[in-house]
Amino acid sequence: RLCALVSPEAPARRIGLVLSKAPTQEEFIRGSMGRAPHDLADIGTTMRDVKNYICRALDLGGLIDDDHSVELLVANQIVRLDLEVERVYDQVWLRARAGGAGGAGGGGGVGAS
Repeated sequence: RLCALVSPEAPARRIGLVLSKAPTQEEFIRGSMGRAPHDLADIGTTMRDVKNYICRALDLGGLIDDDHSVELLVANQIVRLDLEVERVYDQVWLRARAGGAGGAGGGGGVGAS
């Protein structure tokens, strides 16, 4: 208890991911991820988890094991799949929004294409 008083644990962050396809991929990748933010707690912690979530949602199961099959863009930057989503959110998405870049997805989350 004393540790909790001296150094309380930070509450879990809730990060909503807005996932969208690049317009150039509409013809090749069928389906939609919807416009509502997807809760990170339902997806996983890494960008690879996000890629796999997208592949499952769009019935692209054959691409789950291939890390070179799908690129994820965050604020118009390709991100590595081994990165933690929270780190990408803080260091790429929030910085781009603060700089006025707007970022992929247009809304308020991590865009994927």
